[in-house]
Amino acid sequence: MDKLHFAKLQAGRKAYQLQRTQNLRQLQTELLTKSATEIGLLTQRELFLVGIALYWAEGFKHKDESSLGFCTSDPNMAKIYLRWLNSCLQVGIENIALRVTINYSHLDRLPAISHFWSSELEIPQTQFTKPFFQKTTWAKSYPNRETYHGVIRIRVKKSLHLLRRMRGWLAGLASIG
Repeated sequence: MDKLHFAKLQAGRKAYQLQRTQNLRQLQTELLTKSATEIGLLTQRELFLVGIALYWAEGFKHKDESSLGFCTSDPNMAKIYLRWLNSCLQVGIENIALRVTINYSHLDRLPAISHFWSSELEIPQTQFTKPFFQKTTWAKSYPNRETYHGVIRIRVKKSLHLLRRMRGWLAGLASIG
């Protein structure tokens, strides 16, 4: 095969791959848009079940826990959990305590990270407790440090009664599996 023929063949392959990539991106965008609208509005019962499922996945479940707690790095998940607490369990924002957990290498960014969570969740920083610092060394380096916001721990004050109810709700969900 001569160089000219090979170059044309390569150009054709590149054009095909480019078109294929563009088609996949368009399909992904269409699927994302359609799927997002399929959720629609949640009924109170659906929100109740979503909250229990979120807790099952990310809640504090140690046998010695004495309050309802939840941990996530996803601001949207935290917002849904807080909405669930308020709407389904009638827990007011004033009964919430937040704690930021970050890697020690981000100690210099603690004020910005705390502000991020306070702003995202619309809870004053006065309700934040002392932060927790992980001292592990990361093998991977993150080029954009500004996108790291650590983990937010959401705890309901004086919620032993709610925790006991949650254990029952989790048992109820597990029993239908």
